[in-house]
Amino acid sequence: MNATAISVTIVSSLLSGLISVFITTYYYRRYDRKKMKFDILRRLAGSRYCLVPDSNESSKKEFFEALNEVFIVFHDDEKVLNTLEIFHKELNIAGIFSDSANNNLVKLFRAIIRNLGIEYKTLTDEFFLKPFSLKR
Repeated sequence: MNATAISVTIVSSLLSGLISVFITTYYYRRYDRKKMKFDILRRLAGSRYCLVPDSNESSKKEFFEALNEVFIVFHDDEKVLNTLEIFHKELNIAGIFSDSANNNLVKLFRAIIRNLGIEYKTLTDEFFLKPFSLKR
């Protein structure tokens, strides 16, 4: 083999390795972002028990921690951020149990679900606001 053939082989090997590293990194970062978004939604949905008047403090803590992370994790979606901002204002004015806060919470859930590409056509607003809980 001559020097040119060896150089071409080495360069093409290095180039294919670099391309595969970039592609792997891109897809891993995309996967990681989506995983974080699903985690926020999972925590919000799982701790929405705090919307029930006799809820415990741990559900409130989990719910509001996840809610406080939404603007960081969904920084790339204006609809989610606008909905979050409206919900934040409403919470400060009327409180968590007001009708307008509930409506804005449903809009926030729907914006997050839309961002993640989840089908939710059959879920009603009431489903988002009435979590599974034991009745006393």
